[in-house]
Amino acid sequence: MVSPTGVAAGDLWVSLRREYEGFPLYLRYPTSLDYDALQLKFSLRLVLTHTFSFRRFDGAPEPQYNDTLEELDLFLTRYFRASGRGQVVLVETFGGKRNYYFYLAEASDSEEFLAAVHERFPGQRVDGKCANDPEWKFIRRYRSEYLEGV
Repeated sequence: MVSPTGVAAGDLWVSLRREYEGFPLYLRYPTSLDYDALQLKFSLRLVLTHTFSFRRFDGAPEPQYNDTLEELDLFLTRYFRASGRGQVVLVETFGGKRNYYFYLAEASDSEEFLAAVHERFPGQRVDGKCANDPEWKFIRRYRSEYLEGV
């Protein structure tokens, strides 16, 4: 998997492997996020899904292919940090896809972000969906189900 070190300067990231429906579920997330404080700034949830071009039978990316994804991963995880318009909260790899979960400010333009991704990485299949989640219900539930006790 792409290493979490250096993904966002100053943040400590945790990587772990779980099992879901008999297949590996790889998770990475920053440990120092204050959900209560951040939800006041970021009320939109954006999920970017990168569909792998080369994957193993268990859904994980092929190791050599995964090594080529570092630049994409760094771009995605750092994009909103500099502007302060959003925060990546989770990176999930499962079933031939990698999902990046963000919370964004209402003024953020997710379409602009997706266009920047497609322009910079034209060979990668990346799609996005945005939804209102002002109370951060998704990540709070996900955290309690998969990340607690880590």
